[in-house]
Amino acid sequence: MKPVRLAMAGTGAMARKHLAVLAGHPLAELRTVYSTRRSKAVAEAFVSEFGFRKHTQSWQELADDPEIELIFICSPDNTHAHYAASFLEAGKHVFCEKPLALEPADFHRLRRAQGSSGRVLQVGMNCRYRDQYRRPRSLVESGQFGRLRFLRGVYLYNAVDRCRKREKEWWFEHPYETYFFLHSNGIHCVDLLQWIGGPVRSVFARASGFELGQDFKADTFSVSLAFENGALGELLVSASAFLPRDFSLELWMSEGCIRCNQLFRRSGDNVEEAPVTLPVEQPVLDLGMQFEDLVRAIQADGPRHNCLAEAYENYCIIHAIERSVREGQPVGVNPE
Repeated sequence: MKPVRLAMAGTGAMARKHLAVLAGHPLAELRTVYSTRRSKAVAEAFVSEFGFRKHTQSWQELADDPEIELIFICSPDNTHAHYAASFLEAGKHVFCEKPLALEPADFHRLRRAQGSSGRVLQVGMNCRYRDQYRRPRSLVESGQFGRLRFLRGVYLYNAVDRCRKREKEWWFEHPYETYFFLHSNGIHCVDLLQWIGGPVRSVFARASGFELGQDFKADTFSVSLAFENGALGELLVSASAFLPRDFSLELWMSEGCIRCNQLFRRSGDNVEEAPVTLPVEQPVLDLGMQFEDLVRAIQADGPRHNCLAEAYENYCIIHAIERSVREGQPVGVNPE
């Protein structure tokens, strides 16, 4: 495969994480970094640190540059849909950090833009490329431990101090009925649950604003899920948990379970006392694997992982959770 000429839109923490992988990668040729006027100094530092050719404060310049093939969008969440659709309409391949979009109208525009351009759109659900989550999924798919019965996903992150210091003003700029933290952070757990468990049929959710209710409307969510294959699930997401950060999965199957990277096998009607520790092998960073999948899709029309359709499935689950919180009853997940 030949290198892809790319630009970076954004100068935040995720842009830096991606550039740590892209700079010097044999399949990446860094051309331009785009920033707002406020982050001009950071963008100029990116030019010298990572080897970009130049910096611009005009996103339209990226769209109009015939030399740029691929644009990475790592800007604030509330700009993702506009940039992604605009760059697709300009004929560029697009990588966009999550969440891709926050409203149905944005997804409609993105579908039209991708349909008319034929370009590749990949969304940054990089946890799918981490061995501690890929391995449980492969065991479920293999069927060697029976049918999947239950999934539990936990995402705990204490954002209270950062929120009160107003570290990121765009955290507070989102549609009124949107629960920001679900779309911005909890979506990782939502994505893994549906990636491993399959389509979600319905949800029943409760939420509270223990610490950040005034800013986020709700900061903690407890959700019951029913999967189309008959499995059940639980999702716990919080932005105000005074606990160590936690992002974990637990899976029950008819012949065993996986908890904290340990496999417990069923023995008759009991569980074997000694679990098997599942090895975690990550010779290539998740962001590197994700980028290489993207290049294969661009150059060889390979499988389109983390695509627009999958992003929309995640949105539909979160939208159903939001409705369930407001209505106080179970809500079906019904993608259009």
